[in-house]
Order: sequence, then C-alpha cells, then structure tokens
Amino acid sequence: MADISVSEATGFGLATVLLLPPLPFRGGAGGGGSPDGSASGESPHPNPSPEGEGLLDMALLGTGPNQWLAYTEAASPEWAEALGDRLAATAAVVDQSGAYTMLQITGADARRCLQKGLSVDLSPSACPPGTVVVSTIAHIGVIVHHAAPDRFHCFIFRSYTTSFREWLDTTIAAL
Repeated sequence: MADISVSEATGFGLATVLLLPPLPFRGGAGGGGSPDGSASGESPHPNPSPEGEGLLDMALLGTGPNQWLAYTEAASPEWAEALGDRLAATAAVVDQSGAYTMLQITGADARRCLQKGLSVDLSPSACPPGTVVVSTIAHIGVIVHHAAPDRFHCFIFRSYTTSFREWLDTTIAAL
C-alpha cells in the first residue's frame, strides 16, 4: 500500500502578482528627467515587500518571469485586494482563489506519484523544498509547489479537478 494522502484545501488565498515595468517620466515641455532629479528617465519602484496587515503569512511562488502566485493558507475575503493596494505602484494583483483547486499531497510516496505524470525531475537534488514547477499532468495544467519534505501543493484550474483526481487515484492505486 502506498504511503500517500490527498486532501483538498479550503479557505486558502491565491493571487497572481505581475511586476509592472517602470514607466518613463513624462515631464512638461522639454522635460526628460525623472521625478527624483536623475536623468535616467525612469521612475524607481518603491519597495515591493508585501508586508502589511494580514500579508505576512504568505508565500510568493515564482511561476514565470516577473510573475508569482501569492499563496496563503487562510485568507480573508479582502486578502487579494489588500495585497493589490500594498503593491499598487509595483505590481498588478488578480485574485485567483476561486479559479483554482489546491490539493495537498503528502507522504513518502508523494514524490513518486507526481513523478509518474510530470516530465520534470522531482528528485531531491533537482527539486528541493521551495521549488515551484509549472507543467502538465495528463494534459492538465498544474502548478506544483514542493512545500516541505514529503509535501506537495498542486494547484489545478477548478474545472479540471475531477479529471486530475481521476488520474491521481489511478496512479496511487498502481503504486
């Protein structure tokens, strides 16, 4: 029997965070400087730290160039909006909490199970805790976060949850 457990998370918060490029300063007639007096023509971004009320207990999962998923285990309804307000000058934030299902896969066989569907090396040296993989399993888009030893979070678009669970159950039964 495989040492693996699957549970669906509830109450979590998930938001796409997309870094905004700096905008050139557009001064008046003949203006070419920047607001800070330099001649670079670019406005520096403020500190992009998400610190603020209710925002410290989150992880930023890198999913692409200048793009992250902000994740928290327990989110208030205003969580993504507060994050967006905090990062307004630096990043665009879109709440994704209702768009995804999060499955937590734990146990000594969790890595072996996921490896059956991923074309990415999940060995401990290639995928240590903290690693994020954006890929597909059974033709279903999945974001896999190696949260801790023997614990993985899988984010799947909600409409594909049943299909993903069928693949997962079949794979677990074959281990």
